[in-house]
Amino acid sequence: MLGGTTGLVPWVWVASSWYDPVPGAFIFGGFFYLMWTGELARLLFEPQTKRVARTLVVRGTQAIFIATAPGMLGLYGGALFGIDYPYEGLAEQVGTIVLGFGTVVLSIGLIVEWKRLPQVVDSSAHKALDMMKESGFGLDDSRLWVGIDPTLDNLGKTYPADDEFAILLHTGSIYGTESGGLYQTMIHEMSHVYLFQKKHPSHIERTFEEVYDPIVERLPAKWQSRTTRAVMLCPLEVFAEDLTFKVLEGSKTSWAKAALEYFRRGRAIRKSLAISSKRRMWGNALLLIRNCYYQSVMQRYRMADSGAIVKKANEKLLASLPPIASTSFDYFHRLFLELRDDITAENFKKTLEDYLSKFIALAEGRSGEDAGERKLRGAVLEPSNRLES
Repeated sequence: MLGGTTGLVPWVWVASSWYDPVPGAFIFGGFFYLMWTGELARLLFEPQTKRVARTLVVRGTQAIFIATAPGMLGLYGGALFGIDYPYEGLAEQVGTIVLGFGTVVLSIGLIVEWKRLPQVVDSSAHKALDMMKESGFGLDDSRLWVGIDPTLDNLGKTYPADDEFAILLHTGSIYGTESGGLYQTMIHEMSHVYLFQKKHPSHIERTFEEVYDPIVERLPAKWQSRTTRAVMLCPLEVFAEDLTFKVLEGSKTSWAKAALEYFRRGRAIRKSLAISSKRRMWGNALLLIRNCYYQSVMQRYRMADSGAIVKKANEKLLASLPPIASTSFDYFHRLFLELRDDITAENFKKTLEDYLSKFIALAEGRSGEDAGERKLRGAVLEPSNRLES
C-alpha cells in the first residue's frame, strides 16, 4: 500500500503508460489482503488497548474514505443525473492528495504495528514461562516456538512438530482485551504444551490419530474432517483450562465474561446458513457442542450465569433443533463436566471414541442411542479433583 502512493501524486513521479496501473494494484491489493485476514476490521472495530499504531491506522482509513467522496459523487452524479457538480475537478484533485496522505498514514501505522508485535509477544512469552514455572508447571522452552498468524480462526493454536512444539497467536490476541488478553491466551496455549510434554492422556498425539484417522476415512467431504477435528479438540481444552485457571489469577473471571458475551451477542443461537441440508446439520451439531462446552466449563468451575443467559440461550437453541439434540446435549454436558485428570490413556481413548460416535450420529440425524447409552468410561464426577503438578 505504501508503494502504491507514488502514483497518487503525479507531479512527484513521472509515470510511463505501463506503470500507471501498478500503484493501484499495490493499494487495492493491500486493502484486499487486510480485509481477507481481518486485520483492518480488527484494528478499526475490535476492543483493544490504545496505542499510536492503531490511531494512525484509524485516521488513515478515515482520510481514505473521505478522499474518495468527490470521485464517487462525480461518478454517480454523472451516471444518474447527467450533470457535474461545481468545482468537480478541483475537488477530485484535493481528494487525490488526501487519498495519498491517508494511505501513507495507514501504511505507517501498519508498519509500526507489525514491527512491535514480535517484541510484545517475545517479552510476554518469557513472562508467561516464568509464571508457569512458579506455579509448578514448568516447560522445556528449548523446544518451544512462538509465532504470529493473522489467518487463524481463533486466538491461539498449539501443535507438536516432531520433538518440538509451536504456538501460533492471532494478532487479535496480542492487543485485544477480550478473553483475558494476551497473557491468558499465552498461558492457555502453554498449558497445552505442558500437557503434551508430560504426555497427559488427553494430549498423546498417537491416541488422537488412532481415533481421528479411521473416522475421517469414512467421511467424503473435507469440511466434515475439519469439523470433526474441531469437535475432538473440545475435551483437550477442558484440561488446558484446568491449568490456565491454576496459573493465572483472575482467568476464571475473564473466561466467564467472554463466554457470557458470546451468548449475549446471540452467536449461540445463530444456526448454520449452509445451502445443503447436510452441511447445515453438521454446522448445527458443532454449534451445540460449542454451547455445551461453554456451559459445562462454567458449571465445572462454579462460574455464575448472570441472568440465566447461558441457560436461556441453550434452551432456545435446543427448542429449534430435532429431539435428538436434547439427548445429545445431556451426554456432552456430562462428559465435559465429569472429565478427570487421573483418567488413563486407554479410558480417554474410549471416551473420545464414544464422544465422536455420538457427535457424528447427531450431525447425521441418527438416534445415536448406542453411543449415548455407553458408560462415560474414565469420567467420575469429582469436580474438585484438578490437575496437580
